[in-house]
Order: sequence, then structure tokens, then C-alpha cells
Amino acid sequence: MIIGVAATSLTLVALSLSAVAYLLYYYRQEDFMLRIARMGFYLSTLLIAFQAALLMWGILTHHFEWSYVLSYSSRDLSLYYLVSTFWAGQEGTFLLWLLLGSIYGFIILRWNREDESLVMLFMNLVMIFIVIILVKKNPFTYVWQVNPGMFAPGIIPPDGNGLNPLLQDPWMVIHPPILFSGYSSSMILFAFAMSALIRKKFNSWLNGVYPFALFTAVTLGSGIILGGYWSYTTLGWGGYWGWDPVENASFVPWVTSLVLVHGLIIQRRIGGMQKTNIAMALLTFVLVVYGSFLTRSGVLTDFSVHSFGSSELNLYLIAFVLFFLFLSAGTFLYRIREVKSEKVQTAAVSRESFILYGVLAMLLLALLTFVGTSSPLFTGIFGKASNVSTQYYNSIAGPIAIIMAVLISLAPILTWKKNSGEKLKKLAWHGVIAFVLMVVSFVLGMRDPLPLILAGLSYFLIMVNGELVIRMWRKGNFRFGGFLTHVGFGLMIIGIITSSVYDKSQKVTLPMNTDTQVLGYTLSYRGKITSADGKDRVKIFINGVESHAKFYWSEYSRAYMVGPAVKNTILQDLYVSPILIIPADESWGKTDQIELKKDQQQLVAGFILKFDGYDMGGHQMEAGDVHLAAIIKILDKDGKEIGVIKPGLVMNGRDKKVIPADLPDKKHQLFIKAINVESGSIRMALTSDRGQDPRYAGKELLAVKVSVKPLIDVLWLGTILLVLGLIMAIYQQTKRSPGTV
Repeated sequence: MIIGVAATSLTLVALSLSAVAYLLYYYRQEDFMLRIARMGFYLSTLLIAFQAALLMWGILTHHFEWSYVLSYSSRDLSLYYLVSTFWAGQEGTFLLWLLLGSIYGFIILRWNREDESLVMLFMNLVMIFIVIILVKKNPFTYVWQVNPGMFAPGIIPPDGNGLNPLLQDPWMVIHPPILFSGYSSSMILFAFAMSALIRKKFNSWLNGVYPFALFTAVTLGSGIILGGYWSYTTLGWGGYWGWDPVENASFVPWVTSLVLVHGLIIQRRIGGMQKTNIAMALLTFVLVVYGSFLTRSGVLTDFSVHSFGSSELNLYLIAFVLFFLFLSAGTFLYRIREVKSEKVQTAAVSRESFILYGVLAMLLLALLTFVGTSSPLFTGIFGKASNVSTQYYNSIAGPIAIIMAVLISLAPILTWKKNSGEKLKKLAWHGVIAFVLMVVSFVLGMRDPLPLILAGLSYFLIMVNGELVIRMWRKGNFRFGGFLTHVGFGLMIIGIITSSVYDKSQKVTLPMNTDTQVLGYTLSYRGKITSADGKDRVKIFINGVESHAKFYWSEYSRAYMVGPAVKNTILQDLYVSPILIIPADESWGKTDQIELKKDQQQLVAGFILKFDGYDMGGHQMEAGDVHLAAIIKILDKDGKEIGVIKPGLVMNGRDKKVIPADLPDKKHQLFIKAINVESGSIRMALTSDRGQDPRYAGKELLAVKVSVKPLIDVLWLGTILLVLGLIMAIYQQTKRSPGTV
């Protein structure tokens, strides 16, 4: 639409005018320039709001002649999901970023007039770069301009491509805006830090930036948590955090924002960490921009289920990252020698020292996570791109979590600026109770040393910080947001340990209308439910109570979409995720699904199976047949190779014949179900003949993965308290008089 494209171009002009005027005002202090700068920003805000309203109107009224509306919406979507298509693609998320940036600008104009000129200059500069990206890839571009060979000018497509089924979830309607509130607010941290460096106001700048640092931490954290809950309830893989590169792209700047919050507390109290705080404010923003490049450039397409595909914006995104990286680093290095900061470690056992140790631990976690997340980019420079395994992240997160638990437990009771080790004696009873709870955990089955130690420290952490929360509550002092956040952190650790380290999983086949005992529950498959929206579900009775799990074919994704049935109790979740429906005429026995990538191993039926690649073209059955076999090496439990089998497929046109292969025990057969060339993986089914077993004979079967997640509600409670504590800290900060922290 011409008016939408024109509005984008005019926004670029208005922001550029505002930026130049703010720069001139800073040097000349002419009120005329200040008025022009503000008018330029107000005009850009009106134009951005107009574009946002126009795009939403186009989505709701099905203007499929616009490329963005065609790509992400359709007539069959409900109003709820139509609204969410606004941020389903790159153009919409960048426009959302601009809209939020303009709102933050208004807040700064209202509350921070002293820092206005330079802060707004750098805010405008960031928004200018985003507008340049939207000029290149505009949501109002007509479809015949994008694909002239497919769409004739003036011809409106009857319907759109639709929204990715994975995004058609209530949590994904609110998760992206909250996460992007955190992304976009990082530009405020950058703007205040740059202003502090140029104006040489290395201490007073924290008065303006501290509330925004808290806001960035709470919105990034909330967005990450909502994304984890969406993953758990929607994707069906049974987890909530997989150290996915796109997840990490949000996690790393969240950690640095927490470092900034704690550093600003030290700076407020004793005047220390001024250099570090400025660096963290700059780094948090640069990491957000870098994360946007990783997720939108296509670099992570082969390594993340969340990333956008390859994009023509690569050069723009690279320029976005490099410009602000060099601007930040150059200004910081040029000015940093003039920063005179107080020494932090005035005493070894003091509150500021323990906070400093925690800051260093968080920085180490951020650094190591950044390296792992960026590994596809780094390795791709020198050869074939590769990614680190989740074990890499787990191995670094566990020890760092132990360090953090110790520091968070002890720091709150220590005194500022002097040794106060004698106060640790007051925590003796907390330690005794934590040890007793650790023994109880051991008796209940928590036998692994690292999780057991971490759980014990978490009990200790919760009691120490929880007592402070209760004490302050009784005194009518509600400035306990930080301590409440620490309690939430401790609960999260316990919930993560119990629900992931000590979960139990089992793949089973459920015959139609037959009770099956699985992990202490009675499950019964009762057939499919056909929905009006085409998203079929399977009906599963859990202990006699009806539950539904998603299982339907998506034309959008050209794949089966699955979603779990979850039975929640106070002590645990039962998580049932469908794998495959086997029609009655094919249900000759129990079927388990196995998916392997090349060189990956899996223990199956007492043997270790290793996928070694494909054998193609050999042993053709007849002329014209195409034969494909998977080379599966068989190893015993000691890792010794004892044989090779080759389950295969014979294809002739549309006809396909499966050739199973027997495992060495002659009781199980393996056959190919699907091949994913892009990911280099193969999905196979393992069957064991049950003979005349009446439970299976002639019945439709549902293959499922059943998991028990102990005390997972403790995790969700911890996330709620963590976010609530940060929100309380923001609220208490707004009650202070301007100019104080």
C-alpha cells in the first residue's frame, strides 16, 4: 500500500531530523533546536502509530494484496490469532520494536529532561536503523511487487498462507510482545550509557537508568519464562528449556541486564562498579541486536526450531550489529580512563563483595552461553557449521548455579563496607534445616551428588531470603522485591532438578479402548476427535478422566502437529505426547518410534543402534526401482560392534515397499518410517510380534511417549515469584522522588 510505504519513508525523515536537531541542541543549547527535535520525534511517533494501526487493520480486514498479510494470516483464523499475526514475521516485529521505542521516548521526555538531548539522540539513532530495515522490507509491499511472476498486478489473492500452527497458541499471543518489550527497552540502557560517557556523568546517570534496567530484566525474564511454558504445553517434546540457540539469544542479554541491576545497587551504595555498569548497559543492547541478527539472518536455521529462515536482510542486520558494536566500544574505550570509581572489595566478607562474586559468576555464565550459541557462526567461518550439545550448557550451568546459590544465601545478611562474617553464625539453624531436607531428598531418591548439593543450597537460600521477606512484610516495609526474587530463584532450581533430572519416561503403545498401566497411571486410548477447525485431537483417558492431545496433519507445515495431554497434580505432572497412530490393519504388534541422526546412538531392545548413513542404489529389485537402505550398526551394551542391519525402502513412482530388518535377537524388527534429508535424520519403527495377544489383534494403536514430571509446579511457582519480585522493585522505585535510586 502506497500510503503505508510512504509513512515508513516519512518516519525515517522525521527521526533523522529529530536526531540532528538533538545533536545541535546539545552543542548550541538553542531552544529552537530543542523544539524542532521534539517535533520531529512527535511526528515520527504519530507515523509509527499510524503504520501499526494500518497493518492491524489490514490483517483484520484480510488485505491479502499486502505481502505481509498474505504470508502470515488467513480467513479461517480467529480474531485472537489474527491479532498475533502482527508480530508473526520480521516486518511486524520490527514495527512493534519501533512502536515500543516511541512509547519509551515519551516516558523519557516526561521524566528525564536533564538527559533528554543525548539520550533521545541515541534512541532516535537506533530507531533510524530499524526504519531503514523496514524501508528495505516493508509490510505494506504489494504481493505482485514481491512475486511478479506469481501474482498479476491488481489481482488480490482470495486467501492467505495462514499462521504457523505452532504459533496458534494463547501463550504465543502474549509471549512475543512481552519479550520484545525487553528487547526494545535495551536501547534505553544503551542511550543512557552513551549519554553518561559523552557528558562525563558517570555517577548521576544511574538515577535515570535504574528503573529501565529493572524493566528490561523483568520483561526479558517474563518473556523467556512464557516461552518455556509454551514449549512445555505445546510442542510435545516434554521439556521447557532446551538451550536452543534462539532461547539463548534472549537468555544472554537477560543475564547481563541482571548484572547491570546488581552493579547499579553497588554503585548506589558505595560508588563502585561505574565502569562495569556502563559496559553492561552497552553490552546488553549490543547482545540484543546480535541476537536479532542470529535469529533473523538464517544462520541458525539448521540448529534451532525457533529461528526465521534465510533473509535478504543479512547485510542490513550485520551493519546494525557492527555499527552499534563499534560505536559503543569506541566511545567506551575513549572515555573510560576518565571514570573514577570507588574500590568495591572493601572487605572480603561484606555484602558488596558477595554481590561482586555473584556478578562475576553471572558474567561467566553469559560468556560461556554466548560462545556456545555463536558456535554455528564461528565454526562456519572455518568450515562446516556445527552446534554444541545441550550437555555443554548443563555442564557449565550446574556449577555456576551452586556458586550463585551460596552467594544469594549469604549476601543479604552481610553488612555493607565492612567484614561481617560473624553474622553467618545466625544462619546455623537455617543450615541444619536445609541439611535435614537434603537428607529427606536423598531418602526419596535424589542420589546424584550435584543435584543433591544444589537442592540443599536451594533450601538454605529459600529459608534465608524467605525469612527476610516475612520480617519486612510484618514491619510494613515492602521493599523486599529483591529477596522475593531470590526465593523464586531457589524454587526454580528445585523444580528444574526434580522435573528434569528425576523425571521418568516410557514409550508405549495404547490399543483402542484397552486399559494400559504406565508409570503408575491407567491410560486408555479412545480414538480421534475431529474438530471444526481441522485440528484433530486424540482422546486419552487418564485414571478414568478424559484428556485430549493434539494430533493432526498440517498443510502449512506439511507434517503432523502434536501437542501433549497434561494431567497436573500438586506433586507431579503426567505428560502424554502422541507419536503415531497405527491403523487396525497394520497393528500387528507393539511399535516404538526411534529417531536418529548420523553417528547418533540409542539403546533399543537391549542393543545400541548407531545410524551410519545410507546405502543407495544397490540391490535393485526390478528395473526402474529405487532402493534406499539405512546402515544401522548394532553394538552390545559395552559398545562392541556385533553386526550391521539395513532396513530399506523400495520405491517405484508412487508405490513404496518397506523392507524390515531383524535385530540379532530375532524378536524385533526395524523398518523405516520417514527420512528428513535437511536435518540428516531418519525415523524408524521397532516392532515386536505379540502373536495372538488379544489387546493388539485388529485394534487401532496410538504410540505415545509418557513422562512423569515430579514437582514441576515448584518450578512454575518459582518463576512467578522471581518476576513478581522484580515488578515490586520497579514499583517501589517509581515511588521514590525523581533523581534518587
